[in-house]
Amino acid sequence: MGELIKISNLSKSFADTKVLQSLDMRVNSGEVVAIIGPSGSGKSTLVRCIAGLEPVSGDEILLDGEAVVNTASTHGKVGMVFQNFNLFPHFTVGENIIKPLKTVLKMKVDIATEKAKTLLDKVHILDKFDQYPNSLSGGQKQRLAIARALAMEPEIIIFDEPTSSLDPKLAHEVFETISDLAKEGQTMLIVTHQINAIRRFATRVVFLNKGKIEVEGTPDYIFNQADNQILQQFLKQVDFADI
Repeated sequence: MGELIKISNLSKSFADTKVLQSLDMRVNSGEVVAIIGPSGSGKSTLVRCIAGLEPVSGDEILLDGEAVVNTASTHGKVGMVFQNFNLFPHFTVGENIIKPLKTVLKMKVDIATEKAKTLLDKVHILDKFDQYPNSLSGGQKQRLAIARALAMEPEIIIFDEPTSSLDPKLAHEVFETISDLAKEGQTMLIVTHQINAIRRFATRVVFLNKGKIEVEGTPDYIFNQADNQILQQFLKQVDFADI
């Protein structure tokens, strides 16, 4: 697996608050990296920087060897799935995928329509093709957001707390979809507190604390072997409910 993301000495501050501090991180193609940590540890800021949504300087973040300084510099290689879905409410489910394909990729409508149907079938909501997002459950909305991200054929998909607003049943639906993508070899970064979900398919877990990587390793190492008191205290506080 080749190195897809290289982060070197990444620091980020908002006003006088340091959010990320001299952080180094690597992500190889095909990896599923779960990012965990307490609130305020810098998880969302880190993935937003990788996606080009937060400005960084120099060569702190390299994507396929090219510096990431804004969304344009990612060249469509990063797909982002947010906790609040970010769907187009005035477009049907199908149009939420077709419109970007036509606008961004200049795809012909018949080809875009077939691709949209294939992706919606993949996430098990093809039957919602002509409905509007407000008629969907939270889990269905998030699966639509995943399908829309996949439509752009990104090299990496980033999930920022994708199930934080969902009840356990709907969260399970979303994580089943993410698990299927992991089996297909899709490179992913996932910010989440759902420990039992990520331990099933993550290849690596990164624990952030105060803007730094406190400890990282395989799920088995992080949850069963790592002798780090800060990590252990965090794990005692998070929800281990099986979803």
